[in-house]
Amino acid sequence: MLYGRYMAGDRDFRGLELSNAYLYGFWLIDVNLSGANLEGASLGGTYLINSNLSHTNLEKAWLDSALLIKANLSNTNLRNTTLVNADLRGADLTGADLTGADLTGAVLIDTNLTDANLTDIKTTEPTIFHQVTMPDGRIQNDLNRALSAEELLRRYGEGERNFQDKILHRVDVSGADLRDIDLSRSRLSYVNFSCACLENVGLGMAIFSDFRNARFSRDEDWLGVYFFYCDLREANLSGVDMSYSQFIGSNFLGAKNCLSGGLQGDVFFYQTTWTDGEFIQGPTSATYHWRRKNVREGYY
Repeated sequence: MLYGRYMAGDRDFRGLELSNAYLYGFWLIDVNLSGANLEGASLGGTYLINSNLSHTNLEKAWLDSALLIKANLSNTNLRNTTLVNADLRGADLTGADLTGADLTGAVLIDTNLTDANLTDIKTTEPTIFHQVTMPDGRIQNDLNRALSAEELLRRYGEGERNFQDKILHRVDVSGADLRDIDLSRSRLSYVNFSCACLENVGLGMAIFSDFRNARFSRDEDWLGVYFFYCDLREANLSGVDMSYSQFIGSNFLGAKNCLSGGLQGDVFFYQTTWTDGEFIQGPTSATYHWRRKNVREGYY
């Protein structure tokens, strides 16, 4: 019912009674669920990017691997909530109650925990706290995994290519030659890759990053790459296989040779501008979107 309303364009679900609801893996980007009761709900793998969950009851809910990027979770009840591997980059948890919450492997970068209750939370070594405003107002950083542009370029110049599991946040490597670098499983946010040479690069997920005029290589594998709110205008994507990739809030205007590498599987879009300026509202797959468009325009 809720997802049907969402796909029909509704985003306002304030105050709904959804205790123990099964919403596993749903796309619920930009929704307003403020004041809703989601106690015990199953939301694992759900896309709650840029959602309003303020004053929501999420006690004992399952949010494992949920995408809560830029979500508003202020004054939310997250007592004993499972947030294993959840992505909380840019989320606002001001005044939230996380007593007993499981944050094993969760990613908190640019996250606001001002006045949050962190009593008995569970964290492990993979849990990331970087540029996080803690309840007492101090800023916590991950000095072991975060790299500055200078350190990345120095180590690359010395021959290192494997930068998996690193954090690149608000760094500028524009114009750099980074061919053959492996950034898969790295946390990339607000990175300036404009005009960079990214031939044969390994990527996983990038958010709020600039790839304008970047050069990717023929036969490059983007299988399952996620680009959220990225700028790819005028990028050269000749031969890149985008199969199973997802593009949310991104801009491909003027990008060269998109989809020229063929597809082994589908591509998924939400609020993305395509190479010719077409705005793809989504959520939709490339196959469904262009087949429907061709039927509408009389090609089928």
